[in-house]
Amino acid sequence: MKAILKNLLLLTVVATTVISCNKDVERTVLKPGGDNQLTVTSATLVLLQANAANVATVFGWGKADFGYDAAITYTIQLCKGGTNFASSATTTEVAMGTAVSKSFTVKEFNDKMQEIIGDGVATPIQVRVKASVGSNVNPIYSNVLTMTVTSYLDIVTYTFPDAMNVAGNYQGWSPGSAPQVVKTRNGGFGGYEGYIIFNNASPEFKLVKGNDWPFGDYGNAGGGNLQNGGPNLTLPSGGAGVAGLYRIRANTTDMTWSFDKINTWGIIGNATAGDWGASTPMTLDAATGNWTITTNLTVGEMKFRANDAWSIDFGDNAPADGKPEYGGANIAVTQAGNYTITLNIGRGGNYSYKLRRN
Repeated sequence: MKAILKNLLLLTVVATTVISCNKDVERTVLKPGGDNQLTVTSATLVLLQANAANVATVFGWGKADFGYDAAITYTIQLCKGGTNFASSATTTEVAMGTAVSKSFTVKEFNDKMQEIIGDGVATPIQVRVKASVGSNVNPIYSNVLTMTVTSYLDIVTYTFPDAMNVAGNYQGWSPGSAPQVVKTRNGGFGGYEGYIIFNNASPEFKLVKGNDWPFGDYGNAGGGNLQNGGPNLTLPSGGAGVAGLYRIRANTTDMTWSFDKINTWGIIGNATAGDWGASTPMTLDAATGNWTITTNLTVGEMKFRANDAWSIDFGDNAPADGKPEYGGANIAVTQAGNYTITLNIGRGGNYSYKLRRN
């Protein structure tokens, strides 16, 4: 009799354990047609900075069911299309707490897109919602939505005295449409700076204090000095190699100016093909003044440098924020893979860079 009772007790324990395990499995799997289905009001978005405050799209989802009462929190996960949330380098998240919907403004959604995709190109992304009740229970995931998004580079517009317009013969002497040099303290420089493409073999220009000539301008006082008004500023002229990209700097306190011809920007570091011994060249987009490269990176560090030399280089000081500083700290590459890397310096005062894992 004791043996029988013992065996019955053992069978009861085993059965209870099996039922309990089955319930745990059921609790962590989203049932077909369950309440956690994700919806979106618009799956194709062209984001524009002019509409930054407008609503871009709205996500909604029902409450998840873990099979028992629980304090459920939700997270929206967004990743570059085709990467299936596999890498933190191509996935970004928005913590939602207990909310079951999220309305994104254009700026909010664009800021998230800037973390995973490039600018100005319609790009597929994937979106899902993760429901969690704690670290000891597997999360529940919603269905995955596919969207197509065109994001933009967030540009700050500057006016005098924070910026001056570089009007010259290379762009029709039109201050209102001229590129700018902008006040900066990047690298300790306390004047105006900008990267300007001169497409003229004999460049001449002036630094205008606004969008038209009546606001006044700075011209050439000789010997690297400025004066109010005066002759045009000039660069070395007469050769085929004169036209191109220049870094222009001006200090209106000590009334000086300078230029550096930029033949190339490249990436360098132990995460790159050339290690710390040689730059890997990037490609200039003449329409924007920005530089790009698609290449393989290993785990390590990298920096940007101009003209295969260390006289002009960019890093990113802690906390790294995607905005380069002259002579800044090495940029960490935490995952090996194929990357598209962009150095955005075509708009004065709006320097940024991106490392996007493909």
